[in-house]
Amino acid sequence: MSDQEHHSTEEQTHGMALGFRIFEHEGDLYFAEAEIAAYVDDAESLGATLVFHKLSGIDPTSADESTDWPAWSTDIDDELTRTEGGPIPAQFDAILRQLSKISEEELRTYLQRATEETDDMDEEG
Repeated sequence: MSDQEHHSTEEQTHGMALGFRIFEHEGDLYFAEAEIAAYVDDAESLGATLVFHKLSGIDPTSADESTDWPAWSTDIDDELTRTEGGPIPAQFDAILRQLSKISEEELRTYLQRATEETDDMDEEG
């Protein structure tokens, strides 16, 4: 994992979150999105975090907006190929091209990693 972080409570960073795939894992449906933003300590380099939301069991017609939508995330910076420090639009295009080629099996692997990282954080916290 990258030692650079995307999010900061002290500084505001701008980026984009975009959903790119719905897939099935162990009988449940998941929505995969990518959060793409500049590193807090290097505004000239983009990184990405995959975020997974479980869709199974959600009632899209419910008026109750207080329902918590669980999410699991994992950074994928080390798996990406892009020219860090290069033009931001070129880095963004490179990341998008790689996201479009992620297979469902790879998404399942990333989901597993994300849930394990969340479990580890829950145990520490």
